[in-house]
Parts: sequence; C-alpha cells; structure tokens
Amino acid sequence: MNIEVRYLSKSGNTKKVADAIASELGIVAQPITRGVSKNTDILFIGGALYWAGIDSDLKKFIMNLDSSVKKVAVFSTASIAKSAYPEMKKLLESRGINVCSDEFHCRGEFMKLHKNRPNQEDLILAKKFARDIVK
Repeated sequence: MNIEVRYLSKSGNTKKVADAIASELGIVAQPITRGVSKNTDILFIGGALYWAGIDSDLKKFIMNLDSSVKKVAVFSTASIAKSAYPEMKKLLESRGINVCSDEFHCRGEFMKLHKNRPNQEDLILAKKFARDIVK
C-alpha cells in the first residue's frame, strides 16, 4: 500500500502532527512542495486554519491533485478556529477525490495561546488516527 504524508506548516505545529503520523506509519512526512507519487492509496494532508481559511499554497496543492490519489485523510491545527476539514474536504471532493469521514484536529500554539501545543497527548492521538485510517 502506498501511503504518503504532506503538510503545510508555518509555525511548526502542523509539522509536529505530520511527523507523528508519518512515524507511526514508518514513512517520512514531506512539505506540500514535494509532489505526490502516482497511485497513492492514502494521502494524509495537513494544514492550519487561519481567519481567512486554509493557506492559498495548500489550496493550490489540493487543486493539483488528481484521481491517482485514491483516498485522503485530513489533519489540521489551529489556535482559535475549529478545523480545516470542511474547507479541505470541499476542495478535494471537487477534484473527485475520496475523503475519509474521520479527521484529526488539535490546538496549535500561537503567541501565548495554547502553550506547548500540540503536546504529547495530541501526538499520541495523531498516531492513533493514522492507525485507524490505515486499518
């Protein structure tokens, strides 16, 4: 099974989650600047949710995906907003890509908010998320 992890992380919060997911799966997480292999069975995509939505570079990455990606699992971080899942799911489905109904989201540290997040507990839950998706 071909599984890949891609992420966009400006502050390092989403990278921590991406690395935890990838570690659990025995692979290496890569930034979205690295393309996705053809015939990817499961692609984990992570990003943060900002006030204006997901980052424009992440949107471009998603809009360049095609049906050679069979299924996507979404993970995200945010300091205040809830989840990037609805926006990412809508974009992915517009590309004809199957999106897992489960997602992973946790708080991310921003200035003085949510200090040291994602924390160890968050990363343990991210690893569980990865295992559950791959089952």
